[in-house]
Amino acid sequence: MTKRIGFRHLHHFLAMAQEKSMTRAAQALNTVQPALSRSLRELEQELEAPLFHRTPQGLILTEAGEELLAHTKGPLNQIDAGIASVRGERERASVRISVAPAASRMLCVDAISAFSEQFPAVQIAVEARHYSECVPQIRDGTIDFAVGRILDPKLLVGLGYVHLFEEPIVFCARAGHPLAGVGRVTMAQINGYQIVAPMRYAVIWDDVTRFLVRHGLTEFDRLLETSSYEFSRQYIRETDAITCTSRSIVRPEIDSGEFVQLDIPVDDMMGSVGVTYRAEGRMSPHAQALFDHVRAAAQQRYP
Repeated sequence: MTKRIGFRHLHHFLAMAQEKSMTRAAQALNTVQPALSRSLRELEQELEAPLFHRTPQGLILTEAGEELLAHTKGPLNQIDAGIASVRGERERASVRISVAPAASRMLCVDAISAFSEQFPAVQIAVEARHYSECVPQIRDGTIDFAVGRILDPKLLVGLGYVHLFEEPIVFCARAGHPLAGVGRVTMAQINGYQIVAPMRYAVIWDDVTRFLVRHGLTEFDRLLETSSYEFSRQYIRETDAITCTSRSIVRPEIDSGEFVQLDIPVDDMMGSVGVTYRAEGRMSPHAQALFDHVRAAAQQRYP
């Protein structure tokens, strides 16, 4: 370590890399944002390289930042653990996972509820992130594993993946909708209504686009994109719009009869939902226990 770079700089950098926000990093470190800005400025000046891109989505590591994180995160965590051990401090056990919307409403509620009963003292952090955002976090150890619909198998190089169940993308509407109960609905009929779907960067869009092309369409005529699944469900309740989404997102409403899955074959929009984890490193005992609960919940919910 050079004379001008201290542990303070690196700890501040690590917090900013993990939180992707100067404000959240300051809160996590119990400090103020100007102190972090000063540390980052000093660190970038010493390294003669920018470490973050400032974007509307938050702080994104540059190539230099990725390299610095890869070389410092593990050693810094080990040093912190060693200092805590010498002081006689025991770090509270924790598990951090990422859960896609298709797994959040039922599967992971079941799994985390059972895990919390077994390990009431273990802290659990559940992040809602898209699959493409999860992969770097799995690789650098920020999260223990991710549960969701697989995006691109090529992204799994160096990672492990355990399949849990097959998930269809479906078209649903409120009970009482003009197309509810209609047999063999066509895409032309569905396309006559406003379609509510996830944002274009969502995992399901590759399958949806191929499905549209097979039915002679390039896109929906009236599309409402939203990142809020609660908004989309409420919108479906109160309008004649139709939602195009993973079935688990609306399964409770379908099971209760509040929503109706429209009668159009969606077998070619099936996708694998599973758990992605680091293949080269072993999970902590608590992360492994939560993983086992997720798998058991999937077997129960999706036999």
